[in-house]
Parts: sequence; C-alpha cells; structure tokens
Amino acid sequence: MSAVLRLGITGTDTGVGKTVVACALAARARQLGVRVAVMKPVESGVDARDVSGDDTAGVPRSDAARLMQAAASTAPIDLVRPYVYTDPVAPMVAAQREGRPVQLVQLDRCRAVLEVDQELLLVEGAGGILVPLDIDTSYLDLFQRWEAEVVVVAGNRLGVLNHTLLTVRALQGAGLTIRGVVLSALTPPMSPSGTDEARATNFEALGQLLPRVPLFQFPWVAQVDDSEALALAAATSGIDRLLPRVRT
Repeated sequence: MSAVLRLGITGTDTGVGKTVVACALAARARQLGVRVAVMKPVESGVDARDVSGDDTAGVPRSDAARLMQAAASTAPIDLVRPYVYTDPVAPMVAAQREGRPVQLVQLDRCRAVLEVDQELLLVEGAGGILVPLDIDTSYLDLFQRWEAEVVVVAGNRLGVLNHTLLTVRALQGAGLTIRGVVLSALTPPMSPSGTDEARATNFEALGQLLPRVPLFQFPWVAQVDDSEALALAAATSGIDRLLPRVRT
C-alpha cells in the first residue's frame, strides 16, 4: 500500500454533493496541515477552451478548479484533470464522441506526479461508482487499480437507501475499503423540500442498514466556493475523521 492515503470520492448518482464534500475534505485537510493533492481524472461538460477552469472573476466553474481552490493546489490543471470533454455525458461517451479515449497509463502518470511528497490524494469520480471511463473500465476499476479507499457521497433524498446499498455492495464485492458514507443535504434546512419524511429518516435508516460502515451527515453549504465555510462543515459534520492523522 502506498504511503499516500488515496481517497476515491464517488456518488450514489450525479448531483448528490460529491464535489462539495470533496472540496470540504480538501479545505479541512489543508487547515489541519495535512499535505493534500486533488485530482479529477476525467471531467465532461466543460468547455475545452476553458484552460484555467476559472471565469474572469476568479470563481471556479469546473469541478477540477473548485478542488484546486479548496486544496490551494498549484499543480497544473492538466495534471489535476488529464482528460476534459465538452459534452455533458458519461466520460466513455464523451471520449468516443471526441475521438480521445482515456488512457489509464496517462492517468497513472499524472497521479504519480501529484502525490509526490503528499499525505493525501483526493480523487473525485464522476457520478456513480460504475460510471464507465471506457468499455472495460469504470471508476470502481480505477480505484481498485490505485488501491484507493472510497468515500461514498449520498444525496439525502427519496431513493437514497436503494442507491447507497447498491453502491456499497458493489464496492464490497470488489474488495474495496469503504472509508465512510456521507449523507449530504441537498437543500437548505428551512426549505419546504428539505423537511419531508424521507429526508428526516434516511440517516437513521442507513445506520441500521449499514451498521459497520462509518456514516456522516453533511450539512447544506450555501457558499460552496468559500474554503473556510467548507472546512467548518467538514469539522462540524465529523467527516474530517476520514482524513489521515485525524481518525479516532
């Protein structure tokens, strides 16, 4: 096992708060003095002309750029995000459309450079754990290849029990270590859509269904590009226990 802790951040689906949780972990790691690198191996739905990942106001408009801001990373974005595609579709489909297939060896090279002298590498996937990079390789396979432990981000909404159990069973079946499951708030606490029965009961139900898996509740963060707010959310929710040197 590598001396660097590699954490693969996956979701139970798209739009479940995966990037926010990954950024919160990166910001909190930096705050705690953990040497952290970040990686978004493949990003689709990003304008290929967007070289820096930022708009003119300095606000990140891509997941890779947001991760870099949270981690205060000075690495070239081409290392952090080796493959970027314009079409907002699954990586395999985007790569096929543009005629630029994902090369695992290239991902390996970028990862190796990024994690030099680091204690932690956060690798954010795309959507769920079985999202394909190519016809033969999913993020599950990539995380296996890299001996990564996995953090599952699950959006707190109706259907999350099924989606989380499917994801956990796929990871366990592949022999991957699940570092934790993070139930992420998708709406502000006072919004009408944030008070239904499913949202109120999902955390307790997951605790019963997955008694051996560390489970966390991550709050709604209004300012998702505010590193201090993200670090505070990581600390108050306890997800910083997923970091090296912090586990209890």
